[in-house]
Amino acid sequence: MNRDELFKRTRAILKPEIAQCEVWAFFGVGSGGARVAEEAARFGIGTIILIDRPDECLEEHNIIRHVLGYKDLGRPKGEALRDHILNSNPGCEIEVISMDVVKDRDRLASIIRRCTQVHCCVDNEPAKNVINEEAVAAGVTLVFAGVFDGGCGGEVGRVVDGGACYACMAAFLNRSGRFDESQAPQTFDYTNPDGIENSTAALNLDIAQIALIQARVGLLTMLGRHDSAPDFKGNYVLFGNRRVEGLFPRMLSSDIWEIPRDPCCLICGAGGMTEAQINAAAEDILAKAVCSGN
Repeated sequence: MNRDELFKRTRAILKPEIAQCEVWAFFGVGSGGARVAEEAARFGIGTIILIDRPDECLEEHNIIRHVLGYKDLGRPKGEALRDHILNSNPGCEIEVISMDVVKDRDRLASIIRRCTQVHCCVDNEPAKNVINEEAVAAGVTLVFAGVFDGGCGGEVGRVVDGGACYACMAAFLNRSGRFDESQAPQTFDYTNPDGIENSTAALNLDIAQIALIQARVGLLTMLGRHDSAPDFKGNYVLFGNRRVEGLFPRMLSSDIWEIPRDPCCLICGAGGMTEAQINAAAEDILAKAVCSGN
């Protein structure tokens, strides 16, 4: 492998020596997480840690939406994805870990403490919550994403040290009324396709759209530590693949929000905003979203 030649076409945008020092962990290597991890390797991330549930193997129904194909059928997803990524960046150090993050909190915490960035690519709430808690405790940036029911759109959030955490954002979105029960799309748990389906699956195209936004947020976050100009100005992206009345005014619509930290949050502790200030911020965000959709 000739590293200079490999990154010859991207060096003008992203210096590979910056990415080489990064350690990114990916919790969940399903249809979304696998694509984000693949992009990270193409950025030149030096160390990638792939974490998936025990005995999580590639099944035939996964293939139509996954970066892996038939040659990896029946293999553990983490191991197969490692080989797939090394084919495009052999210089990347890749660790594969099989674990239940909810049951093994000590190990989860030790993994996160090693990282410069953590990506939550699971859609089940218990796993999201424990990953959020440990990332906040360690002061490590967390980027999470979810694909909405039927692939109509999705969300990408970023949790930074001292900012709103995943729990803050979830509480804020419930408070804002933007996602009332009559129109709120559910996220499809594509890490557990054999579980109870409360929503329909998404096309690969729909999942990829959100995954690439997640990868971009991670990239901009990394670059922002070296140069403030490219940083992602916000902490929550709402993206519509298709028009949904009351949510996405048009195809490929997007909003970027700066969701405030909740002073009453049990995970990230007291912040400096009052209840009235949080409500005012919610109203301001929603007003801007309505204006941009008109």
